[in-house]
Order: sequence, then C-alpha cells, then structure tokens
Amino acid sequence: MFNIAWCVSGWVLIVSLELAGKLPLWLAMFLAAVFLQACYMPMHESVHKTLSGGRRSLAWVDRTVGALAGWLLCESFKAHRITHLKHHTHTNDEIDPDVLNSKGSPSQILGRVVAGTVLYPLQPLLAVAPPLRRLIPNGLAARLGQMAELRGPEAVAAARPVVLSHFAVLLVGTILGYGELVWLLWYVPVWAARFWLSLVFGWLPHHPHAETGRYRDTRVFTFFGSTFLIRGHDYHLLHHLFPVVPHYRLRALWRDIGEHLNEQGARIEGRATRSLSTG
Repeated sequence: MFNIAWCVSGWVLIVSLELAGKLPLWLAMFLAAVFLQACYMPMHESVHKTLSGGRRSLAWVDRTVGALAGWLLCESFKAHRITHLKHHTHTNDEIDPDVLNSKGSPSQILGRVVAGTVLYPLQPLLAVAPPLRRLIPNGLAARLGQMAELRGPEAVAAARPVVLSHFAVLLVGTILGYGELVWLLWYVPVWAARFWLSLVFGWLPHHPHAETGRYRDTRVFTFFGSTFLIRGHDYHLLHHLFPVVPHYRLRALWRDIGEHLNEQGARIEGRATRSLSTG
C-alpha cells in the first residue's frame, strides 16, 4: 500500500504547490511526471496479485490499488491485466501486445507516445462520429487496428469506460476553469511518464525483441543507478521467471540465482556480468 500512497501523495503535493504559486509550472510538470510514473509499479504488482499474496479474501486490494493507479496513468486496470498477462505468455512472439509499442528505437517509441497523447482523449468523439476517423493517417489507423486486435475484444471493451471517464474529466475540468490542472499537471505529465515506462519496462528489458524462450526473451541489464531508476526491473528477467516476487526483492533474488541463470544461457548484460564467476 505504501507504493501507491507515496506516489499519489507526492503528485497531490506538487499540484497543490504549483496552484499556490510555490512552484514554477515547468518544474511542477516534471515532478508530476516523476510521481505519476511511479504509479505503474503498484498497478503492475496488482496484476500479479503481489499485494494480496494471492489470497482471495484480499483480492479487492489488488483491484482497488490497480484501478486507482491505472486510472491516474490513463489505463484501464482490467485491460492492462489482460494484455500484460498475454505479454508474459507470449513474450516477443507475434501475438505479444507489447511488441507494437516497445519494439524499435527510442525515437520511434516517442512518436507512438506523441500520437497516443493526441488521439487518446479523442476516442469518444471518434466512436460517435466515425467519419472523423478518416482524418487519421492510413498507416497510423492500420497500426491502431492491429493493436486492438492484439489486445483482444475483452481488453478493448474494458478500456472504453475508463477512456470516457478521462474524456469527461478533461472536458469538464477545462469548462470549469481547471484546464491547467487537468492538462498541464496531469494529462501531459502522464504521457511523459508513459514514454519513460515504455522505455524502461517495454524496450530496455526485451530489446531487440528478437528472441523467444524462457531465458532469452527478457534480459538482466544493469548500469549505475539502474536499480533505483527502474525500481528493481533492471533484473526484469527474474520478474518474468518469478512474477509474484515484489520488485524490491528482485536484486536479492539475482544474488541467489544469478550464476544458475548464467549457466542456463540467460541474457545477462551490463554491470551485472561483473558479479558472475569467470571460470
């Protein structure tokens, strides 16, 4: 619960300070993105039932925390649970939903995030006025259709009410004079956060998305400060092998089984290779 409490509280504090004139807007937007990206971890661990420990009596904790964190990140928790578990099952395969978003270069990922930033709040309008879809470039429209197919009808349906709620907040907030809050202190920072999350949770652990197999579709890739920056998922391979292990225990798990993973031919790169025996 601390994981969701500190990031939401931090974001609320930043918003309050900016609206009170205590922080410049540019700094508040940056810090808002920092706190909002941290909301992904409690949502992600709720997907894997880490918060509840798999106990049915506490399943509501996973659902509640996941839904709150997901909403703040412009994501449906139910839809994300479907697509994320599909990603775990089919990592780097042709039906892995993450490949379309995360494969390629960081600049390509940035382009996708910019497109998402623009199109996301327009989805309700496109739904009620289909002719407007003709304004979307053919290549982008085809990509969106492919993504919807990979996500599946259940995930697409689960996302609709969440998208509509975001559209309502942005519209009503703007009409009531809270445009700075809903757009500059929430919506834009969220998509900046999503770019970072796509890089460190989608691109970095799986790049170049070319291999499949238990020890090769994901890697351990560490560098100075990576455990802090990526919150333990610089050891992302271990998460795929043991998805219920909390992020803050992945590094300790690596110390226990790193040599074994190396013997299995796992992808181990960066500073992590220094801890392996050479002979």
